[in-house]
Amino acid sequence: MGVGPDDLLFATRDGTPISRNTFRTRVWLPAIKASGVDFDVRVHDLRHAHASWLLAGGSDLKSVMDRMGHAQITTTQRYLHTLPDADAKNLDALNRTRGQHRGPGPGEHSDTSPHTQGHSDDDS
Repeated sequence: MGVGPDDLLFATRDGTPISRNTFRTRVWLPAIKASGVDFDVRVHDLRHAHASWLLAGGSDLKSVMDRMGHAQITTTQRYLHTLPDADAKNLDALNRTRGQHRGPGPGEHSDTSPHTQGHSDDDS
């Protein structure tokens, strides 16, 4: 069981699509009111949040692009601006490929692995 890619999430009793207005008045607005949210929320905001959370959780751009149905990767890249720690994650990823860590965090000791000892930026 489950929902397929072509299945309707919201349908009439006959299984046909409901109108935009019916969805808004009978589903969306009551759900917003019940949630207690005190600001305007659009359905597209949920889509945007979904893509942003996928990327924040480590999903790759191509997978998110496919899931969102974007034809161009640049469309998906727009969701990256919402990630406040994106730069730190990028540096961590780079350092992992180089066998290094960004530096000790609270309560950690510095990295003394043979891959990083005696290496300076001037050596590259």
